[in-house]
Amino acid sequence: MHIRKKSETLHYRAAQLEGKLFLGDETKAFLEFVEHDHEKSVSNRARTSFKKNKVRDLAILSLFLSSGIRCAELVGINLNDLNLETGKVSVMRKEGKKDVVPIAHFSHKYIADYFDARSGLNTDVEALFITDYKQTIRKISNASINKLVAKCSEAYKVRVTPHTLRHTFATRLYNVSHSQVLVSNQLGHSSTKPTELYTHIVSAEAKDALIKL
Repeated sequence: MHIRKKSETLHYRAAQLEGKLFLGDETKAFLEFVEHDHEKSVSNRARTSFKKNKVRDLAILSLFLSSGIRCAELVGINLNDLNLETGKVSVMRKEGKKDVVPIAHFSHKYIADYFDARSGLNTDVEALFITDYKQTIRKISNASINKLVAKCSEAYKVRVTPHTLRHTFATRLYNVSHSQVLVSNQLGHSSTKPTELYTHIVSAEAKDALIKL
């Protein structure tokens, strides 16, 4: 288990993290960049692969940013675990507990597009997110998801991980709700202690207020 150094305060950790978060309108801007502009900046070979998986990758990125789930939780989602009508997804938390997580509405269009594309594939694989490599369809791996998040985020702004996207979601939710309990429940934490970090990440609104002082 990682033990935080005593020399690092929550405020310091928040400051280190803040520049890597896609806060406010940047979440939407990041997804739109991946949808419309990312392919213009890659090689022809990479562009072919990217376009093949773009609908899936957008669904993955938007689900991270609209739910705050962990990478392993996303990998474990099966087709019947995600319901856009209720706006919720069932996941297996790292403690081995099943949980139902609400999904923010902005991701629904990306997920719906992927559902449409996914339904056209002839496969018995139950996993929602899959890869098609050498005509073999299988559940996507944690490593593949880490790679796609790294590539897309680095092209947009700064290289991040799925866990950074989880931090982004949690910070945005706290900035809107100011409720550690709500954020804690959404992230699947058993206490509000881990969510204290997000109270130290200054929102754009707070920065504007400080400028006006």
